[in-house]
Amino acid sequence: MKTSRIISILSIFLMIVSCDIDDEPSDETGLEAQIEKWVASNIKNYDYTLQITCFCIREYTLPKRIEVRGNNIVSVEGKPFENEDNSPYRTIDGFFEYILEQQQLNPAEEKIEYDTEFGFPSYIFFDISEMIADDEILFTLSDFTPY
Repeated sequence: MKTSRIISILSIFLMIVSCDIDDEPSDETGLEAQIEKWVASNIKNYDYTLQITCFCIREYTLPKRIEVRGNNIVSVEGKPFENEDNSPYRTIDGFFEYILEQQQLNPAEEKIEYDTEFGFPSYIFFDISEMIADDEILFTLSDFTPY
């Protein structure tokens, strides 16, 4: 179901981009190309390490090993994962959705880097408002292991 959701979001994104009046060529390193690369990899089972950097409690910011099977998180740091609405833990598809949602908010600053082989976001930073202190959040995804 999550794969169909990311494909739906990608379809909407592609429709918006294709309506661009300037008809500029698309950026091969941009979000659209990276989503396509990730979807084409067809990886549904993988592990990665997530590091969150924010003005948060220490426990929240410690690196966590995330285990994904069948495009669903099954464990965080070896403990069974109970999906919560406000959980910072996401699948790769979930991070693409997060990026698209944050971009709709017209952030004051954003920086996103992608894995060169699979296209998943490896560094995601958003500062939604310059006028709000401590709203910045950074996600770093590393040690990606597909199965």
